[in-house]
Amino acid sequence: MEPTVIVVDDEPAVRDAMTQTLRLDDWQVNAFATAQEALAALTTDFSGVIIADINMPVMDGMQLLQAILALDGEMQVIMLTGHGDISTAVEAMRLGAYDFIEKPFSTDHLLDVLKRAYDKRALVLENRELRKELAAQSGPGPRILGNHPQVKSARRQLGYYQQTDDDVLLVGEKGTGKELAARFIHDHGKWQNTPLITLKCRLLPTHLLEQTLFGGELPHWANKAGKLHAADGGCLLIDGIEALPIPLQQRLYRYIQLRDNPEHPQTSQVRLIVTSRFDLAERVQREQFDPALCQHFLTGHVLMPPLRDRCDDIIPLFQNFTRTIASRYGIEAPTLSSPQQQRLCAHSWPGNVRELRAYAERLVLLGEDRLDNAAPSATTESKLPTLTDRVSQFEFEILSDALRRHGGRLKDVQQELGLARKTLYDKMRKHQLDKENFKRSQH
Repeated sequence: MEPTVIVVDDEPAVRDAMTQTLRLDDWQVNAFATAQEALAALTTDFSGVIIADINMPVMDGMQLLQAILALDGEMQVIMLTGHGDISTAVEAMRLGAYDFIEKPFSTDHLLDVLKRAYDKRALVLENRELRKELAAQSGPGPRILGNHPQVKSARRQLGYYQQTDDDVLLVGEKGTGKELAARFIHDHGKWQNTPLITLKCRLLPTHLLEQTLFGGELPHWANKAGKLHAADGGCLLIDGIEALPIPLQQRLYRYIQLRDNPEHPQTSQVRLIVTSRFDLAERVQREQFDPALCQHFLTGHVLMPPLRDRCDDIIPLFQNFTRTIASRYGIEAPTLSSPQQQRLCAHSWPGNVRELRAYAERLVLLGEDRLDNAAPSATTESKLPTLTDRVSQFEFEILSDALRRHGGRLKDVQQELGLARKTLYDKMRKHQLDKENFKRSQH
């Protein structure tokens, strides 16, 4: 993107000359004849530099400078001054102008001052983003971890959507953290004190989706049922929106139209956060998704990158997971050897961050001496887990979660899971789970 500069000068010849000079040096130039016009075009997220003449009618350069700094005290403003206005230019510097240039000036001098001012503005905006990110990441609620550029980009977008009312589409493969991102938007932003209702479309049979989402065939405001009614005044997370049949997609789009129509006050006011594992535009081409609903969500969507595209994040993420899980269980976090780290980085992680976290939990609970038997290997990285593998992992996670919540009390685990004592013992032996590890997590 070309760097931007705003030029404010009431003399057409000066404006035209500066515009031509700057555009030849690949600057995007917005030129204004009056201070009022320039001020109306400015926002606090303006990433460029303002060049303003001091002597202008109605609203002069000094008044413009004060108005700009009142809008954003870290805006970079360069003042243009004649020979007799040096004292005024010095006063402008005292008020907060970046620099002043005395007419006539050389092109090289102008470009040098402009480049330095632009770099300073870029640094200001970068520091603001870092402070926002630090505040969100260090506060309560979910965090989006990683230093890969795609993750940083997603985090910036999520930070923006925290403070808006826009509907959001989160796109990514399974296990990339779409639901976590949805909670990040909700829990850290202006909607944090409102309900967040979840509908997992892929878990429901088709014939129950209409009843669950809308409350039935009647308009949702008429029957006072369904997830849309329950989420009134808050957010509804529709996980796996591509699993909605097209008639329900069309009905959801009609709801959005009514919701955004101030002349239809009966409609519940629900912010929609939806997720999909697929490119919805491609599904539209295959006639598997409603075009209007797709277009609505594509205006505000965030891509969650797969773990295989962010290899540098694997080890830091894994270490964060092991520390967190070990702390929860009240045991010491294990350390990874260099060969183990190499195997983690060589694996393709088809289950993405979710698979990485499950593997971290196995390391914490099983111990390093048993890790190698369960470790992912580079030779099998292209193979997806079998049904048996997935069922076994699911069983392991259910048992681990129940043991943790009940502090290793097997009787309570039996009752919750409906298992005979011998069956529970057999499954714990199969997954190498020790109740003592879970007892320690309660202290």
